[in-house]
Amino acid sequence: MSTSFARSKPSRGGLVVRGVKAPSVGPWLPCVIAVACTTLYVLFSLSQWYRWDVPSWDNAIFTQLLQSYASGQPPVVNIKGHDFNLLGDHFHPLLVVLAPVYGLFPSALTLMITQDVLLGISVGVVTGCAVRSLRTAPAAAIGVAYGLSFGLQGAVSVQFHEISLAVPLLALAVAALRERRWVTATLWSAPVALVKEDLGMTVAMLGAVMFGHAFRPAARVSGMLLNRVYEPATERGPGARASSSSAATVREFGAALSRTAQRPALLGALLMLWGVGLSLLAIWVVLPGLNPNDSFAYADKLDIAGILRDPAGAVISLFVPEQKLGTWLLTLAAGAVIAVRSPLALIALPTLAWRMLSPNHGYWGTGWHYNAVIMPIVFIALVDAVVRLRASGAGTRAPRTLAKMAPWLALGVALVVASQQPLSQLVTGEAWRGDPRAGVKHATVQAVPEGASVATDLTLINGLVSRADVHWIGNPGDPAPEFVVIDREGGTWGEDPPQDASEYAEELYGETYVTVRDEANIILLERESP
Repeated sequence: MSTSFARSKPSRGGLVVRGVKAPSVGPWLPCVIAVACTTLYVLFSLSQWYRWDVPSWDNAIFTQLLQSYASGQPPVVNIKGHDFNLLGDHFHPLLVVLAPVYGLFPSALTLMITQDVLLGISVGVVTGCAVRSLRTAPAAAIGVAYGLSFGLQGAVSVQFHEISLAVPLLALAVAALRERRWVTATLWSAPVALVKEDLGMTVAMLGAVMFGHAFRPAARVSGMLLNRVYEPATERGPGARASSSSAATVREFGAALSRTAQRPALLGALLMLWGVGLSLLAIWVVLPGLNPNDSFAYADKLDIAGILRDPAGAVISLFVPEQKLGTWLLTLAAGAVIAVRSPLALIALPTLAWRMLSPNHGYWGTGWHYNAVIMPIVFIALVDAVVRLRASGAGTRAPRTLAKMAPWLALGVALVVASQQPLSQLVTGEAWRGDPRAGVKHATVQAVPEGASVATDLTLINGLVSRADVHWIGNPGDPAPEFVVIDREGGTWGEDPPQDASEYAEELYGETYVTVRDEANIILLERESP
């Protein structure tokens, strides 16, 4: 695979891609698609909030994180454990930039909508990249396909995660890389390593692709030209005498190409060092140093020693069991398969590799938020692949036909898959069907005084976290909270909820608790004063 990128030539009326002129549409198309997708994401989040839908404790965890940052405190998250510094769980210092947003709108819903906006920004970036290279219709097809992609929808449905900050940054970085804006690509990609410890490897791969571009075929051509000019006249045949002016011209041309190659080589090397170095620093120093167990909490998620002992087995394990193969195939289909023609597709490999090599099956599938960071890479690689096919198919019909079809294939895949994705719920009555216990849930939340300590299960965690000091019920080592909330119908308990809530709380915390509210299987207990 060549490491050079297909390049579009700007013109006054639009863009010329190897003689194909793309009409100028200005900024309106990326903006329209970005706003439309953001609106869908926000509607889905509002629907979840209205229905008290809480898929995990993560949104509340990050809410508590931003609470700490907004108040000028270290990122202590009591939901994970009493006085637990969340930088000992995952390495995401860049999330501090979102603290002012939470400070203005202190609610768990704020994080959900913030993520929607960040993902929507990435839609505008990817669509803009397509507009600058393709005609309006195929560019719009790619933008919509990206906005509806399974990776973004999965992230929206499981509410806020730190990777939402990486998605627009990666979109900006990869788009700049495709357009050979080396410094811009470097500046946008470098912060990605501060979003999560594994993303340093993604940054390093982006640097490797940039570095490889410095050794593209054009550089070799310049060397051939220089050699040709300085060949002795006797070796080139009679009458073939190079003038001193032509030799100087070629020398200048070669020097210019050399200087052009030096910039991506240097910046690419710096990104590789930065990405790998930061990932290693996070995993070996920062995370163990701030974790209460003095270790990296997710060290068991990847067996490096086992991979080294059996590399052939590791390669096979990338694709089996079938859940892994399904993720690979759906990712390929999302990019109309031809996205792999672009070297930009390589940037997605670190994330896919560590997930598939992990023994944790939760990382293998197409759900949750794990595929979100892959999506901008795949779709910008698709744009690059389409341009490449058009350029390579100047004298033949097949490549140009495939280039024309690819954006529409990607859109078709996105629409077919979208029918089984979370946003499809918005066209059903279920999205806005009220929770029959909503009144009880709201009253229970309001019954907990602001600033009070409360231990809770999953049901009311998003509602409580912005007004109280929330702990996860049953965390070992937690001090006895002032209040305890238990939902016997909640998913936290499976089929074995506590039958006597007061007795359960007393055994858990060694204090006496009395029932304040008990309605619709939602129980609020208060610690009895000594």
